[in-house]
Amino acid sequence: MVRQLRVSYVLFIAGLLLTGCVDRTELNELAITTATGIDGHKGDWINTYQIIIPSAMTTGSGGSSTGASQSAVHTFSTHGKTLRETVTKSSLEYPRKLYFAQNNILVIGKKAAEQGIEEIIDIYLRNLDSRETVKVFIANGEARDFLKKLVPPEKIPGQALEKIIERDSKLGSIYPAISMYEFISKISSDSGAAGVPEISLEGSEPEKLNSVDVFKETSAKSKLKLSGLSIFQKDKRVGFLNEKESIGVSWLNNQIKNTTVNYVDGNVTSAFLIRKAKIKATPIKNLNHYYLNVDVKATGDLLSASSQREMKNMQSTHQLQMQAAETIKSQIQEGWKALQQKNIDLIGIGNKIHHKYPKDWKKIKETWPGELANMDIKIDVKMKLARPGLFEKSFNELLK
Repeated sequence: MVRQLRVSYVLFIAGLLLTGCVDRTELNELAITTATGIDGHKGDWINTYQIIIPSAMTTGSGGSSTGASQSAVHTFSTHGKTLRETVTKSSLEYPRKLYFAQNNILVIGKKAAEQGIEEIIDIYLRNLDSRETVKVFIANGEARDFLKKLVPPEKIPGQALEKIIERDSKLGSIYPAISMYEFISKISSDSGAAGVPEISLEGSEPEKLNSVDVFKETSAKSKLKLSGLSIFQKDKRVGFLNEKESIGVSWLNNQIKNTTVNYVDGNVTSAFLIRKAKIKATPIKNLNHYYLNVDVKATGDLLSASSQREMKNMQSTHQLQMQAAETIKSQIQEGWKALQQKNIDLIGIGNKIHHKYPKDWKKIKETWPGELANMDIKIDVKMKLARPGLFEKSFNELLK
């Protein structure tokens, strides 16, 4: 009896698995979108789609040893009065249904970002097929031009951009990645600001990145590159931070995972790899004035040193730690100075004041973040040199 029940149960489950779905879509009817780009403004949008070509992924093309004969992606654009209309119009020219579940990259054109991206945000909040975890980039130009570019050695440019931002977040911490969800959370907070990584085209022949022939070259004359941090106040791009300013903001936002700091003083040059960092930035009220108190605790390794001091000497180790701390402090001041000049609260000070001093926030929220220009900053950096390296002396001294 028990055996018969087991057999009946197995047959029932098998029947469920074999039952078809009326609304199912076959895999060969889907256009798997790996990246999208948006240009234009309200009432006049251009949506660009980067579609994976599965056959090209399995034939060894796109830079494999057998040679590049077919691109692994196809890119096309549609035009419409609304973003939803641009997606609908894709059916007029593309034979497959757009599938956004694998879409991990959103590139927004610079002009569109400056005009305002409220409609872009709205569509990501309202539509189930739009992913709020998508990584956001700003193109220094038109987004549709950037999505046409190949990024050797990767076959799929959208995935290449995702890997580049992930590598920077882990190794350099210069331009931290930001998802659509994080972006929306930041610009809708009391601080009302967010930073988005910006990409640029560098080189003399950018049009060559449109062809799979670029995989046959040992060195491309052009490349896509993270080039800055676009600053948003609410839904509009209002400014830009360079590399030095952006790394300072990363320190203040406690977004440093790994990074390298260089200390240069005359003929003395040292390089330190920061492996661990914890930063606490706290607004402190002093009478009717606020200042920002920044505590930094960092641990790292000595990568190189041109000085001739003995590395195992405790006094020398202390001096090296002071050098690294001085460099970190300088980087933080660079980022803070940029935020004050632009009156942009990228580090969420307004949120912290609201939480810590709710009554005071009611008085200053209308003039925030203009109050930033009047704030002082106090920075305390404690650097611990975990490993000075294998050599007890600098290599310059060993050469003598």
